[in-house]
Amino acid sequence: MIKINLKRIEDNLSVTFGILSIPQFNFKCMTLELADGKGRVFMHNCRIPEGIYDLVPGFAMSHSMFPVFKKKINGFAKKPNFNIKEYKYTDLPTGDIALGTSKNGDFAITPSQEVNDVFCGIMREAFVQKEKVVLAVYKKQTFTHTEYSYKNFVTDYNNNTFVEDDDDDESEP
Repeated sequence: MIKINLKRIEDNLSVTFGILSIPQFNFKCMTLELADGKGRVFMHNCRIPEGIYDLVPGFAMSHSMFPVFKKKINGFAKKPNFNIKEYKYTDLPTGDIALGTSKNGDFAITPSQEVNDVFCGIMREAFVQKEKVVLAVYKKQTFTHTEYSYKNFVTDYNNNTFVEDDDDDESEP
């Protein structure tokens, strides 16, 4: 059996960052998911709940033998995916887990073709060998939550909170 661990380390009102590891293959990468959807009847714009999920080989992200969830999760319109194409909050579909190398600001991770290739290779090898693959999703004991959202960021940006425009008279050289 191959166990994939997704340890969630921090979140804000829009996204969740974590570390995905596959100990048997000494693989680690950064993850990006949407925010917690706890308490919602219909899961929209949110991450999957903590728990253990069976993964099976399928065709996704233009790869055969790619890990897909065996069952659709209650409340979700579709099965979630490991996402190796989207790395920003604004592009990530509900339930998906984006893979990258590092946190890139408050709402994105840094893409990496190397991470994608290694992850796909590990999964292909596991499924060709007919290994059972499970995903364990849990929070780090020192999980950090921040009360900041993408909407706050856009508002701050539109209000020029980040860049103050001086009305100084600038003379040309």
